[in-house]
This record gives sequence, structure tokens and C-alpha cells, in this order.
Amino acid sequence: MVDKDPQLSALDVGELDLFVQSIEPWRIESIGNQSWLDWHIRLQKLNQQAVLEASSIQEELTKETLISHGKLPVLVNEAICIQVWRTKIYPQIMKLEPAPSHTFGIYMVLYHEAAAVGLLETVLFHEDGAQCISEVVIDLLHYAVDQLTALVGLINSGYLKPLTAKDIECETTGEELERQKKDLQFDISMRCISIVRYLTEHMEIAGVGASLATNLYKTYDVPSILCHLINLAPWKKVGDDGGMQIFTFGRWTTPTAEDLSQLHRSEAQLWLCLRQLLLEPRLQHHYSIDECRRASFCSLQAKITETMLDQVPPLGDLKMFLCRLAVGDYSSLHNRSNGVKNPGCTLIEIVPQIKESYLKEVHKRTKIIAKAQLERFRLDGSEESKSMAKKLLESYTSDTALALDSGGAKCAKCGDKASKKCSRCKTEWYCGSNDANLPVEKYSTSEVTLDGETSITTLCPLFYYRECQVQQWPKHKEICDQFAKLCM
Repeated sequence: MVDKDPQLSALDVGELDLFVQSIEPWRIESIGNQSWLDWHIRLQKLNQQAVLEASSIQEELTKETLISHGKLPVLVNEAICIQVWRTKIYPQIMKLEPAPSHTFGIYMVLYHEAAAVGLLETVLFHEDGAQCISEVVIDLLHYAVDQLTALVGLINSGYLKPLTAKDIECETTGEELERQKKDLQFDISMRCISIVRYLTEHMEIAGVGASLATNLYKTYDVPSILCHLINLAPWKKVGDDGGMQIFTFGRWTTPTAEDLSQLHRSEAQLWLCLRQLLLEPRLQHHYSIDECRRASFCSLQAKITETMLDQVPPLGDLKMFLCRLAVGDYSSLHNRSNGVKNPGCTLIEIVPQIKESYLKEVHKRTKIIAKAQLERFRLDGSEESKSMAKKLLESYTSDTALALDSGGAKCAKCGDKASKKCSRCKTEWYCGSNDANLPVEKYSTSEVTLDGETSITTLCPLFYYRECQVQQWPKHKEICDQFAKLCM
């Protein structure tokens, strides 16, 4: 990231305390109403301000305020709330007739989850953040591992395969929304890599180390999931032009020579998390390294190069562990009791409860809730709905949001530095000199003969395009039309 303007802020003076104090858990049936929309905008601003502070030399007031008011558990509730919504309510909404004509409202709910996870990722980097969520840390771990599993599923289903402009242009509204949902799922899952790492590093600080270890090693086998993700390398893909792209700060961009020489952030997080788990003293009491696991871990040894060790020296310990694992027999360290010898007490395991409570809330009510929320998402064109749409767009496209987007405006197609924003929806940027993604219209004179006799001179439109604008238009057209109609 580039250095941020120290004067740049997502919040006005006095808003931080007010916003944080107002944070409360929401019920699923309230999603989409006026009060929830206001909360969604506040969450956007809190997330932007937290990232702004963390990526600059500013004091991290947002983190401190959230912790001092004990509001981090509410963010965990929010993420799980939307997870349940998109698995239980979203499918019902898409089945209703008539189908939603605008996807903006539904996309906004899906994006709410990404904002909550983004804020958690920023704050949980610190030890005091882990202490603040001790009462819901098991719920967060289950949620985060669910997202890592979903990431594996996305990749195995071909998510990283390039889509052509024709594929995008032929999409129905439902197909477009499903693609957007997968994009957000991918972004959330990549952020959850960091969250899982922070939880493993702060295992003891959270005060529930034994339960965390049980879930990390026995319930989910997180080391094997991390190993699989390292081999899948989800942070890179082949673009539709055949070139390599990397996932950086929430978007796919063409890597520079410097990017290619550096270890990708998500890859570094995976390696550091795996190192923490395999070198953790609790390993021998909770985890059995059988031949299958041993083969998987040993296959990673060759991936730890000298260049990686220069950039992340702690990985030297992991490489040494993998070398010993390759030449030794670790199966003898684990007996049928999985290595636990006379623990001396009965472990009372903490179980997740938040997701279960949300599932009970919507049990046998999914269709009723879906119908009520679809009416809210229709955005009837009233002055009230237009005003709210404008507020939402401002929260997505503010100067702060732009400054945090990988260091400035990027072309929506090629990822190069952009100078102009779409003048209709103001949500996408493009390289070149045009001030919109639409064709720039100019006129020239042309002679037209009528009835074989009369000649008149007419003005004929000439259109000039930038290549990136033309290629991106099929992807951008639908959302651009929706935003333009909402705010007109």
C-alpha cells in the first residue's frame, strides 16, 4: 500500500464513539429495513477508518474504541448472521416470482458480511483484540474454517477459470448475482486465512486454548486444509487475456515485477499459520501425523525456497521440522489416545452457539422472511429509496474508500492507474481520458441523398473507445444501469 494522507478520514469528529456505542446484534428478519441500512453504512465507515489507521502512522482509535466498548463480539455475530442469511434466506428470495429486477439490495447484504469480516481481520491482528472476543472465539473459528472450506470448494468448482466477455454478456440477473456472490465469498475466505492465523497465534491469550486446539487439530484438521490451500495457490490465476493475475486488496490485478519477486500476503499468512500449528507444543497431544498427512506436509518442503526464507525468516523453523518429518517416523509419537497421557482432568469443551441461534430464528420461516425482504430490495423509485441509494453509493465510492483500494484508483479491466470515473454510476474507474465507461460521442458531417435528388448534410455520431472500457462494459453494464436508475 502507498502512504495515506494523514488528513483523510472516513468519519467526522465525534462520529467514532457514536457509531461504536450504537453497535448491537441484528436479527435476520430486520435485514434490509431502514435502521439496518443505516447500520450498514456505519459499518462501512468503521471498516474504512480502521484500515486507514492500520495502514498509516495514525493512532488506531477505531480498534481501541471497539475494544473498550466490548463490541468485537457483535461483529462476529454480524458475520455469522449474514452467513445464515445467504444459506437460508437468499436461495428462497431467488425462487420467488417475480424475480428481483434489481440486484443492488441483495448484493448490499452480501457485502455487509465482507465488511464485518474485513473489520475483524484488521482488529484481530492485535492481542487485545483476541482477548475481547474470548466469549465468541470458538464461534469465530468455526465460521472462519467454514470459509476456508468454501474457498477450496470454489477453486475445485472452477471459480478461477477466466470468463469471456460473451459469457458475462449472456448472464441472466440471477446468474450475475450468483457470480457476485462467489466473488464476495472468495474475498471473505481470503480474509479468513488471516483470521485463522491470528487465532492460532493468540490461542492462550483468548483464554480458551484447549478448546481452540481441539477444534483446530481434531474437529477440522486445519493443518491439512492449510496444506491444501498452499498447493492450490488461490491468490493467483490466469486472466481472460492469458496473462497472470494476483489477488491484491480485494481485486485481481496484473502483477508487476516487484509483486512477482515478493511472497504474496495470503501465501505468507498460510505459511505462518501452518508453522504456528505444526510447531505448537499442543501438537503431540491433539494431532496424529499419519502417513497420509506426513506425505502432504513433506511435499511442501521444496516450496520453502531461500528467497522465501529471506523474506520470512521464521519459516526456517518450519522447513527444519519438515526435514525431520521427511526422514523420521512420527507415527510412534501418537498412540490410540492421540498422545494424551493422563490429562488429570476432564476437558469441558466450548461449543459454538451463535450460528445455531440464528438457524433457530429462521427455522420454518425462511419463505416468509424472504417475501418480506424482497419487497424491501425492490427499491420502488420513491424519494426515500433514491436518497438511501445515494448514501449507500457514497459509502462505497468515497475518497477514503478509493484511497484504501490498493493505493488509489485502478482501471476496472487492467488494474493500471486510472484517472476517470464512470460518470453514470460513479462506482468504477478506467484508464484513459474519457470521463465515463460509455462511448465518447462526437459528430462529423455526412451527405445523405433523399429521393434520388435532394442532398442534405447531417451530423453523424463518431464513437471513440478505450480498449479497457470496451472489454469491461459487458461486465459493468448491468450494475451501471441499476445504479443510474436508482439515483436519477
